Amino acid sequence: MRIGAISDIHLDVNIDYPIIKTIQNYTKAQNLEILLVAGDISNNYKTTLSYLEQLEGAVGIPVYFVPGNHDMWDREGEIKDARKIYEIYAKQSGCLCNKNVVLKKDWSIIGSIGWYDYSFGDPGYTIEAFEKREKNKRIWQDCIMVQWHESDRQFHKRMRDDLEEKLLACEGKNVIALTHMIGTAEFKVPDTRPDWDYFNAFLGSREYGELFEKYHVSYHFMGHVHYRKQLIKNGVDYRCVCLNYHTEWQSNDLAEEVASAIQIIEI
Repeated sequence: MRIGAISDIHLDVNIDYPIIKTIQNYTKAQNLEILLVAGDISNNYKTTLSYLEQLEGAVGIPVYFVPGNHDMWDREGEIKDARKIYEIYAKQSGCLCNKNVVLKKDWSIIGSIGWYDYSFGDPGYTIEAFEKREKNKRIWQDCIMVQWHESDRQFHKRMRDDLEEKLLACEGKNVIALTHMIGTAEFKVPDTRPDWDYFNAFLGSREYGELFEKYHVSYHFMGHVHYRKQLIKNGVDYRCVCLNYHTEWQSNDLAEEVASAIQIIEI
């Protein structure tokens, strides 16, 4: 079984580019049987759900996804409670927020949006400083667009506990984990970049990687940080599979960018 994974396709920001068609062409050329999307499909739950429907119709294979932080944004203030948006996603047949997917007798897929507990931020900052989500007049937009009605660290703990529950249910199986947030420090933005010693706090949690290594997860696909990278660490194959904004692409060839972003495994 051939499985491909991609993240951060940002179809609204990249609206001038035929990304769905290009993904369709690539999945067919590579004979993929399942496509995983690790969040940040658009900046609004309505457009994200519409794009997901279009994507699954185009590729003609099962598409499983987790929402990213951008998919949780509520620019219009229509819902005012991110938990309700999360519940809308969880009801979708392809969403991994509320289910494990059994692929074969010995393989399962689990997923979560994940969140952040500030553990990737420089320890020189206080928790109170991270809770402001602002430094040098740069604001982490989730604090405006996503209202969990609980702290970041409280919501992260919910996601962490949910992941462990799913992993326990998959005991004895090979597991593919899909989260939007990163789970190990090697995927942080380098602290040498201005202010990222602070903003790394909002990229995920060390606890996710610790869980994946404790339960011997085979693969972890992630997004969020807007680059592409693979690392095998303590038996887990970690892969960051971001397509990114068109302004961040390294070439003028969309097909090349899609092929570079999508990671394929065969089980």
